[in-house]
Amino acid sequence: MAEETNKCGHEICVCTVGEGEEYCSESCQANGESDITDIKCDCGHSGCDD
Repeated sequence: MAEETNKCGHEICVCTVGEGEEYCSESCQANGESDITDIKCDCGHSGCDD
């Protein structure tokens, strides 16, 4: 069976995460759990910070 993927929990991040994971990086976790609204994702993954 294929592993299920979901979108990263940080609102502006377009990365996907595996089953049981909420964020794609520590950066997204910190930003996703804060009340600060970002205009650019800084997770460092290709395609997300373009």
